[in-house]
Amino acid sequence: MLLSSVGVFLMTALAGIVSGQQQTTTSSNGTSLNPVATQYGSTFKNAGGKVLTSFVNAYVIFYGDWSSANSTADQNTFLGFVDGISSTNWFSILKEYTDGNGNAVSGPLNLAAAVHDTGSAGLNLTDHNAHKTIILNAVKSGYLSENNQLDSNGVYILLLGPDVHDSEFCSTNCGYNSYSDQFQYLFIGYPGACPNFCTPPMNKDQSPNNSPSIDSVITLFSHEIQDVLTDPRMDAWSVRNGDQVVEVGDFCSGTGTSTEQWFGNLQKASNGGSYNLEFNDAKYLVQTVYSKEQNKCLLSK
Repeated sequence: MLLSSVGVFLMTALAGIVSGQQQTTTSSNGTSLNPVATQYGSTFKNAGGKVLTSFVNAYVIFYGDWSSANSTADQNTFLGFVDGISSTNWFSILKEYTDGNGNAVSGPLNLAAAVHDTGSAGLNLTDHNAHKTIILNAVKSGYLSENNQLDSNGVYILLLGPDVHDSEFCSTNCGYNSYSDQFQYLFIGYPGACPNFCTPPMNKDQSPNNSPSIDSVITLFSHEIQDVLTDPRMDAWSVRNGDQVVEVGDFCSGTGTSTEQWFGNLQKASNGGSYNLEFNDAKYLVQTVYSKEQNKCLLSK
């Protein structure tokens, strides 16, 4: 969805999954497009900034209470997704997005480290500066990096546990991607706190990994990682319109996007959960990726 400026180094990327869908537009080649793709698809190009090419480390911070048996299983599910997603045909669509020198988002996305922070910045987060503080605390702890140094070419992933309240989560966003002068990161709250807003409707009651919350986190992550890799400093694959910014993930999600465009060909797992991607003997529900070459939202090329 659209972005709006909220600070010197920050912009939010709304990623709410809504159950109501509006009618889409059909292009001349028969492709169903949402309003973002209809307006910007034909002229979408790199505005001049860098993309995250080649080897990209991913650092995961599980913030709050992740100590229960179910939470431990959720952590393993998410880490398995991060560790394997760049080997899929879904990820390969991102290779269409290059910097000014023709260097593409090729991966791999490497799961470098994960850490559990029970609440170094408190359990009532009031702004995005708190999110950045949590990331800096994790780096300084020594558990994400041997030399306690930030990785300017990596991605920091902050996931909230069920006991953490965030002032914007569930009201303004489900997750967002952003950056500081030293690093780029993405944030996702705990979808179980507001399933009507942050969980895909087809997986509210049952999901492929038997956890609607972590499966929703994966769906949200599949949106935000597209934006971080193709537009890490919000000056590359993005379109600015006043105080709003549109990124790659917005071309296949949000208001006016059909379920088919948003998720492609849905399948049912044996437990009744919906999924559209399978690898390493696990099933996931991901957002499609906009192919600028084909002017379509795809799950693979």
